[in-house]
Amino acid sequence: MIPEEATLSYSKSISFPEPPSGFNVSYCGAPPLAVEQVDQQSASEYERGKTEATAFYQAEIRKLRDEFAQRQEQLLADIDQKTKDVVSQLDGRLPDLVVGLSERVLGKIELDAVKIEGIVKGMISEFADAEGEKLEVYLCQQDLSLLKAMANPKKEPSEEDGESEEGFASAIAGIFDGLDGDDALLAGYPNVKFFEDASLASGDCQIKSRFGLLDGRIATKLRKIEEELKGDD
Repeated sequence: MIPEEATLSYSKSISFPEPPSGFNVSYCGAPPLAVEQVDQQSASEYERGKTEATAFYQAEIRKLRDEFAQRQEQLLADIDQKTKDVVSQLDGRLPDLVVGLSERVLGKIELDAVKIEGIVKGMISEFADAEGEKLEVYLCQQDLSLLKAMANPKKEPSEEDGESEEGFASAIAGIFDGLDGDDALLAGYPNVKFFEDASLASGDCQIKSRFGLLDGRIATKLRKIEEELKGDD
């Protein structure tokens, strides 16, 4: 047999008293283990591998979760910024859009005498003593004609009226009618006179009193709305 110390290092020279005739190695390696010990060691290695794999994948999941959270936070921040930019743009463009749409819509609305009367009465009601206050109301020719027609319904003229001298005199008088203002067009407001103003459009109304001019033109109302929407001082 080879001495045990001779197997500890390959750097030593081994000398034999006689030339060896052969070698017979029955086993080379660690001492054999019992079956129970092998099973226990396998189970231990399995649990160790399972624990290491679990820790590895948990770490990967945390890493992915952190990356997803960062991306989500960045995405939400981008969305929030874009939302603020859109709202800011709307704040700047919305007043012009609202006023522009209002002008188009109001321009297509046909006003009748009842609506004109409501507009005038609404403005007159802003005065503290509307019934006793002397007021001058200015309307466009179309709106004023509607009020006159409602206050004094015209009768169908007959042929005799058209040929009579009274009809001719009435026609001449009509040329100068309204120069000093028309009154009695609104029931309950005897001190209110109406005048025609060619610079006004349908739906516009201006009222003069001893306190000044009350501007009820549609354009003026729209400008006030625009200023309020824009927050102008």
